[in-house]
Amino acid sequence: MPGHGEKRSRKQEQALAALLSEPSIEKAACKTGVNEATLRRWLREPAFRSAYRQARRELVENAVARIQAATGAAVDTLVTVARVGAKDGDRVRAAVAILEHACRGVELADLLHSEPASNGNATAIDGTAGVVKLLADRLAALDRSELGTVEKSRLTATLADALIRAIGVDVIDKRLEALQAVLSNRKDALP
Repeated sequence: MPGHGEKRSRKQEQALAALLSEPSIEKAACKTGVNEATLRRWLREPAFRSAYRQARRELVENAVARIQAATGAAVDTLVTVARVGAKDGDRVRAAVAILEHACRGVELADLLHSEPASNGNATAIDGTAGVVKLLADRLAALDRSELGTVEKSRLTATLADALIRAIGVDVIDKRLEALQAVLSNRKDALP
């Protein structure tokens, strides 16, 4: 495998493309014209593995961008069906879908950018303990929300990760304070 900054061979570039388009390593090796063992060895090499991960990441990002770009057309379709659909049922279903997505969007924005509505009080953020409290409140609000399972799962994972990080910071802060107190006491005890 070439060193840092050097180009991969033409076969390795073909193998990367085949890995992205074929359902298995075996089929990717066959399509590239290399032995499966060779392709597996390349995948164990850090530079090739890194290039493969980057290519997969770009593939997913491009797919997400295409989906996001299509949302305008999807909304236009729903609005058109809601206005001029052939059947009353089609118009009603399109209107309901628009309203549901609008409500979910508002709930999602509220969960991510505002205080939980359940307690009516603004949560004071006082250091990491305040952040932990805020994140715990948002997790509870998310649990009570009527978001779909996919949105709830994604947001729960994001908030839980943030909560775990905040708790870790809080623990580190407390340990640093304790260490600082010990060091201060030792400093005061010096002649």
